[in-house]
Amino acid sequence: MSIVQTKLRAWLILTLLPGLTWAPVFGQQLAFTSRTYFQSPVVILSIESSKEFGFDSVSLRNDGRDAIGAVHFQIAFRTAAGDEIADQRRVAVSLEPRDTRRLTIGMAHTEGLRQLAKSRNQASALAIISIESVEFQHGGEWHQTERDRGIPLDPLQTPQELNPQRH
Repeated sequence: MSIVQTKLRAWLILTLLPGLTWAPVFGQQLAFTSRTYFQSPVVILSIESSKEFGFDSVSLRNDGRDAIGAVHFQIAFRTAAGDEIADQRRVAVSLEPRDTRRLTIGMAHTEGLRQLAKSRNQASALAIISIESVEFQHGGEWHQTERDRGIPLDPLQTPQELNPQRH
């Protein structure tokens, strides 16, 4: 083996070895999605990811009849081991009925989620953004209750009877 081949082999080993060592750290697969509750006055229309955040921005639509003043987002981190809350934030937004708006929220830091998956010995995980509560401009609030008790729908009841908290 020539000196050039030996130096080339040494360079390849020094270059590739650190990458192979770090592969398990970056091997966690993350997916990002949204969950919309049936009775929520605000709907998540779309999500945008970036290199840094799984939920860099979201598009919202006010499907209710009252103007919105703030939205409380929650990120659930789902693995084979179960669900846990990874992040949550209240975001002020002025959203009139039937209006649509894109908000930059910068939630679900991807490196933090990868570290969380790694610490749970999980190869993959799902991050789910949902709207947990809405503050109306007139002072009222809507809080999700569907996750805890399911969605009991009675076609004979009006939406106001199903959720008396919604204004």
